[in-house]
Amino acid sequence: MAPPDGLSAETRAAYERGRLIFNGHFRPSGTEGPDDLVGLGPLYNRISCASCHSAGGRGAPPNGPDENFLTALVRVGVVDSAGVATPHPIFGNQIQDRAVPGIDPEAKVSLYWETVTGTYPDGQSYELRKPFLEIDPDPGPSARWSIRIAQSIRGVGLLEAAVTPKDGDGRFGWKAVEPSVVMQNASALSQDMGITSVFHEAPICPNGETVCGGGGREIPGTALADLTLFAKLLPPLAGEDAPNAMGAFLFYRTGCAACHIPELPSYYSAGTVKSYSDLALHDMGPGLDDGLPEGDAKSFEWRTPPLWGLGMVLKYNPAAPLLHDGRARGAEEAILWHDGEARYSKHAFMELPKEDRVRLLAFLMGL
Repeated sequence: MAPPDGLSAETRAAYERGRLIFNGHFRPSGTEGPDDLVGLGPLYNRISCASCHSAGGRGAPPNGPDENFLTALVRVGVVDSAGVATPHPIFGNQIQDRAVPGIDPEAKVSLYWETVTGTYPDGQSYELRKPFLEIDPDPGPSARWSIRIAQSIRGVGLLEAAVTPKDGDGRFGWKAVEPSVVMQNASALSQDMGITSVFHEAPICPNGETVCGGGGREIPGTALADLTLFAKLLPPLAGEDAPNAMGAFLFYRTGCAACHIPELPSYYSAGTVKSYSDLALHDMGPGLDDGLPEGDAKSFEWRTPPLWGLGMVLKYNPAAPLLHDGRARGAEEAILWHDGEARYSKHAFMELPKEDRVRLLAFLMGL
């Protein structure tokens, strides 16, 4: 994550300060340390940005109940009969499964996987998995939960500058709730680490309390600006210079490019943002409906994840966890979970001859 070439001395210095914050470990207020990264907790999920986004990358869910949530977390809420979600009275909007000394974590979460099987029209079988979560203490019958793996932050500055085909206030996060990189950073600092800022001055308190800790702004605005500049200057992972033409043709033919738009115009340059996303919310069908609305997004709606850099991820792990909860083990399983607005594309993929399915997947390996 070295700074990009061509930065001024002042911008480079700010980038380096932001990188130190990103990689640094926050600690509870009043404790000694080598820096001023204080204010952790009292409840939190991880102690640093890099804990979930190693080298700016993506996270993964636990493989089973014996593993801890390390680069994933659990969003939660209470949904009424009208489908309106409100914060859980104890857990709030997110389960923080860690706490500073002297405070109990909110809950213990254990993830199990259930197997789903199916068959392509040509007779080839496939196996999918879906998550089942145990939460202790039980959040109650009206609660809904959703596993979220950490998304890659590489290229977020370019995404912020992209001109999207659909109007909307948000473009960051799995539900496109936050409108800007700085707001996404501030939300993560608050929910994931319990760090207050100018955007989130109220701390995340245990047991549904409303007052705890010092509150205020535990990360100054200048430090938040440095962290945001660092994130915005991280480039996306590079793909192949010339992905295979037949795979690209099939990507368009099956309708994948309708939402995973290869290029978007940029507000700030004559170039384009080659993210393979429209950054918009879409109905993904009942299979990916987690029952938990968030912001303006319904429970079955998800932001189109950018596909740039996917090839590098799959190169090192062809079964890399994809989709919001990491249930898909690689690109093929991710496609097979598509439904709703993407139903046509999924079935068009399934109906391809096996050799063409391989070609399309090979195209994704080059992005």
